[in-house]
Amino acid sequence: MVVIRTTLGKIQGVQHEQSDSFKGIPYALPPIGKRRFRHAELWTQSWEGVRDARRFSAIPVQPPNTLESFFSTHHQTYEQSEDCLTLNIWRPNQHSKDAPLPVLLYFYGGSFINGHSTQDLYQPKAIVEQQPVIVVTCNYRLGALGFLDWSAINAAWNSNNGLSDQICALRWVHQHINAFGGDPTRITLVGQSAGAMSIQALLQLPSVQPLVNNAVLMSGILQPDTAEYAKQKAQTFQALKTNIASETSWETLSSETILQLMAQHQAQYGKSKGLELLYQPVNTETMPIQANAPLPCPIWMGVTSAEGDIYIKNEHKKLDTKQFQKVTTRAGLPKPATHDIQTAQQQRDYITHHYFHRPFQAYLKTLKQHTDVYTYIFDWVHPTHTSYQSAYHILDILFWFGRLDIMTAQGATVNAHDIQLSQQMIQDLSTFAHTSQLPEKHHHYN
Repeated sequence: MVVIRTTLGKIQGVQHEQSDSFKGIPYALPPIGKRRFRHAELWTQSWEGVRDARRFSAIPVQPPNTLESFFSTHHQTYEQSEDCLTLNIWRPNQHSKDAPLPVLLYFYGGSFINGHSTQDLYQPKAIVEQQPVIVVTCNYRLGALGFLDWSAINAAWNSNNGLSDQICALRWVHQHINAFGGDPTRITLVGQSAGAMSIQALLQLPSVQPLVNNAVLMSGILQPDTAEYAKQKAQTFQALKTNIASETSWETLSSETILQLMAQHQAQYGKSKGLELLYQPVNTETMPIQANAPLPCPIWMGVTSAEGDIYIKNEHKKLDTKQFQKVTTRAGLPKPATHDIQTAQQQRDYITHHYFHRPFQAYLKTLKQHTDVYTYIFDWVHPTHTSYQSAYHILDILFWFGRLDIMTAQGATVNAHDIQLSQQMIQDLSTFAHTSQLPEKHHHYN
């Protein structure tokens, strides 16, 4: 047992052999009742006694995610709730409390509809036990609750609620991480996929910029919705409610019904394999967010060599060519010729190039004109196991978090080189958090 005294009150966590963890700490008021469709409000309420932070809280409301069990050591089920705005803190316990440590604040991916900080994949115990850093993970609202433009339905409500959650998490960390041995002047934002896109949006906001020292962008380039397109989506969502729950107010509509509306909303657009972000950050007057915007701090960004392979796993999983063309056109990408997307491999290659590598190179060119930028590519493959035959989207997270045990749980063997690669990636992450620099401009992890 370990107890920390903060300005809000005492917090009890778990003391492991080399690290301490504190879970389920509220960073914002519950987004329920009158706060349901509004921006998050920072938690400032103190408490009496000791708050128990030994267990995770409920995860954000979301549809089932088949990838979750694949990226876990065992099957797990999680309680979902709209009261989910909590964060988790890991720190090394062998470090002198007199020297505050840099902080990594991680935002998960999941196409803005899935993901949570309780997921096996995002447990950073290995990071803090290998390197002198503190890691914070947090939940943020997803899907319609997090990224529908609710202001188009009711002027008193907001858009970009999920981003507002992330801002509150950052503000909470900035105000309170010193009690856990963290340095509030050295906060590095880290995000993968939708998490990386979130960071690109956040760092364009003047209120956020002074709180962030560095950013790590993994496999995701932001293309925000226009206000007009977001409004159209919200109006469609509102029309769907009229069909199935016209007598129920938005305020009293159940989470289950909102998930049902989301499923119907997606059905109107057709299958997209997660390639079309139905809910995502919106460029608004109150949150002006652009694509390919300059960012104000040192950036480390990268991709995997075969990002698209996770989206189209085999011939049975490929999209109909006409639907593939619809999805890519709505995403603002070049319309592929039918003969170029006939096979699963062709569709995978298109996704890797047009959704990831090409936007990455374009954004890199912009960023280098304004700040220090470092890059990486992750190109590791397993020599025999069929599930790890290419370096696809998400696979690198196993190495960044030191969770190679997830691969062994799936029946793959892990050798000394794999362990050393993961340790090197974690060390580089720590170096960047400590110094805002890396010894080399480009890193090739294979």
